[in-house]
Amino acid sequence: MKRTTLIILIVMLVGVSTFGQSVTEDKEVKTLELPDDGNFKLGLLIGYPSGVTAGYRFSNWFEANLTAGYNFINVQSAVVSVNGLFTMVNIPIGDAGFMPLSLGPQVNMILGKDFFLETVADLRLEYTFEEIPLNLYAEFGMGIRFFDNPAIDWAFNGGFGVRYVFR
Repeated sequence: MKRTTLIILIVMLVGVSTFGQSVTEDKEVKTLELPDDGNFKLGLLIGYPSGVTAGYRFSNWFEANLTAGYNFINVQSAVVSVNGLFTMVNIPIGDAGFMPLSLGPQVNMILGKDFFLETVADLRLEYTFEEIPLNLYAEFGMGIRFFDNPAIDWAFNGGFGVRYVFR
């Protein structure tokens, strides 16, 4: 079962990464137009992992994020998380704009008494307010944990975040 899940995750992550030619080139995503500023976001994530999170939108379809925090679940340890999210679709919400739905690979490094490495497929739904420089999001990820006991196990992450958008 774990081997099948690993194959499915690898196929998903490779498929998502082949949507574009380059991280810095724009790809057309309906209803999403970014201004020249407002690409950097900094805030807090509550969930697993919990901590400080920063994100930078390189184009109108790709965003990279870094989270440094703490693992309150299971083992008390520090967590460093890196992901790259590709915007799949923008969900229109009437006059309030749209909510991008993104998917991409995420790597969680759990640093404590023991070392674990998690690779997950991360799914995020977010909203950025037009009037105030605030970004809200919810995310969920599922994948595989390596260097655990047993050697390979399931990995889950997710939470709610709020970030200040630097404009």
